[in-house]
Amino acid sequence: MPISMGIYETTGTLAPLVNERPYTDDERIVLLHFFTNVDRNVYCTTDALSSQLWAFLVGQYSRSPKSMRDRFLQLFSDAESALSKGKISKDSFVSLKELALAIKSGQFRTIEYFNTRAADFLKKWGVDYGHNSLKDADKIRIAVEGVSQVFTKVIEAPFPALGDFQEKSTRYIEFSKESCVESPALASSAYAEQVKVVTDELMDVYVRYLPEVKAALVANNIISKGDFERESAFIRTLDAKAFDVMRYVLPTSVSTCLGASFSARTLESHLSEMLSHPLAEVRMVATTIHKEALKVSPGLLKHVAENPYLEQKIEAVQPLVDEMFQNAKMDPIIRGISNDARVTLLEAKAIDDKVCASILYERSRAKGLSFAECMSRTKLLPEKEKAKIIDAELGGRGRFDRMPRSVQHGSIMFEFFFDFGAYRDVQRHRASTQIWQGATAIHGYEYPEYIDLPGMEQFKKAYDGAMTKATELARKMIDDDPYESEYVCALGHLIRTTFEMHPGQLAYVTELRTTPQGHQSYRRLFQRVHALISEAAPIFAKHIRVNADAEASRKKQEEVAAKKREELGL
Repeated sequence: MPISMGIYETTGTLAPLVNERPYTDDERIVLLHFFTNVDRNVYCTTDALSSQLWAFLVGQYSRSPKSMRDRFLQLFSDAESALSKGKISKDSFVSLKELALAIKSGQFRTIEYFNTRAADFLKKWGVDYGHNSLKDADKIRIAVEGVSQVFTKVIEAPFPALGDFQEKSTRYIEFSKESCVESPALASSAYAEQVKVVTDELMDVYVRYLPEVKAALVANNIISKGDFERESAFIRTLDAKAFDVMRYVLPTSVSTCLGASFSARTLESHLSEMLSHPLAEVRMVATTIHKEALKVSPGLLKHVAENPYLEQKIEAVQPLVDEMFQNAKMDPIIRGISNDARVTLLEAKAIDDKVCASILYERSRAKGLSFAECMSRTKLLPEKEKAKIIDAELGGRGRFDRMPRSVQHGSIMFEFFFDFGAYRDVQRHRASTQIWQGATAIHGYEYPEYIDLPGMEQFKKAYDGAMTKATELARKMIDDDPYESEYVCALGHLIRTTFEMHPGQLAYVTELRTTPQGHQSYRRLFQRVHALISEAAPIFAKHIRVNADAEASRKKQEEVAAKKREELGL
C-alpha cells in the first residue's frame, strides 16, 4: 500500500518535530550516542542507554509534554541545579560538555566491535536458521512521538501481548489544538472540511471550558484548597480532576507520545501487521520504526515486510459481513449510559468449582490425583466446604501479594460498552484476550463526572453540541471507510470490546482499576464487574478487594509527590 507522508515527511509521523528547540553540537553528540537520531519523531535507544535510565525516561511520558530526548537533556540541567543547591557532590556530577568530550575522544568505541560480532551471529542463527528463541532475548526500545490516539491503539493492541508501553497521560498534560494530526486520506477526501470543523470544535470546547470546570470544582468543594498542606499539591490535584473531566472531549486525532519496548520476535510480527494496516498513519510510523530498529538490531529485523494475508482477509471478510447485516439499522444516539449498561457478563462457568479443584490439585502431589478427580470431588462438596478450601488458600493474602497460581484455571468473559478514554486505560491489561470494534462515534457518548454541577451548565451545552456533531458525521462516514472514520471520534464516545481472562487476572485488574486515585470511568466499570462476578462466583469474588473512597487517596498522593519535589529541590 502506498504511504502518503504529508508535509511532515522528515519526522516520520503526521506531526512536526516534538523537540523543543534545535540542539547544540554537544547536545547532538551526546544524544546520538544514546539514541538513533535527533531529527525524527520515532527513534530507538542504543545499547549505551541503561535499562534503568530507559525505565526512568519512559516513566515520565505520562506527566511531561517534552520529548524523550529533551527529558534526557533535562537530566544535565537538573544535575547542575542539584549541585548548586548541595543536593549532590561534585564527584558525582558530569556535565553535558564533559560527556560530549568523552564520546568524541573515543572512550566508548570499544563496544562497537562486540555489537557487530553479536549482530553477525544473530543474523546467521536468528534469521538464516530460524532460531526465533534468540529474538526473544533481543529487546528493542522505541520512542514514538507526535502520533494520534488512533495509532496508539494499534501499536498497543494486545496481540501479541508482549509489548510494554508508557503513554502521555490525559490527566497530567494539557493538550492544544495545534497538537492534532491530520490523516492524509481524510485530508484529500470529501469529508476533509467537515472533519476539520468537528475536530476544531472539540478542541475549542476543551480549551475554552477548562478554566470554568476548574472554577466549578472549587466552588462546589469537590477540591478544597483548605484540605491541602501545600499549594502545589492542591494545584496538581485540581488540574488532574479537571483534566479527568475534560478528556472526554479530546479528539482521537490529538497527538501523543509513548515509549514502547518489544522483544525482536514480537516487534517483527507486530511491524508486519502494522505495515499491512489500512491506515496510512499506521503504515508510515511502522516504516519509520523499522528503519530505526534496524540500526540497533540489524541481524534480527532484516526481513520484516507487509503480510499479504492480513491485507487479503479484510477484503474477503468485509463483504460477507456487509451482506449479513445489510438491513441492520443504527441505534439512536446515546447521551450518557447507566452503570448496568457498561458491562455484560458473557461467560463465568463453574469458576468457584475450578478454583477449588485447582487448589486441591496443586496440593495433592502426595496422592497423585488427576484434575478430573479433583473436579469431580469438588462438585460433590457443599458450598460451605468449598468456601473453607478457597478461604484457606486466599484468606491470608497480604496487601501486596498477588493471587496465587492456583486461581489461573477458568475463563471469565465480559463485553464492555464504555467510553474510548476508559478503553485507552483498560487496553493496557495485555495479559487478557481482547477483541474490539475500533474507535467509533456511531453509538453516541458518555458524560464526564461532575458535568451536572452548578457552574457546568455552559460546558455541558457546548459538550453536547460538539459531541453530537462528531457522532452525526461519523454515522455518515463509517460505511465509506470504517477505519478513517476513527479520526472523527473523541475520548468520550462509546465503543465496544470483549475482555476475557482467568480468575487471577480478573482479581488483579479489578483491584487495580478500582483504586481511589483511578479515573471514575473505569472505576465504575470494574465495580460493576465485581458485582456481576459476585453473583456468578460468590466464594472467589469475596477475596477481590474493591475500593470505594475517591478523593482522599489522590490528595495524599499529590501531597507525597509535592514533598518529594521540595526535598529534591525541583
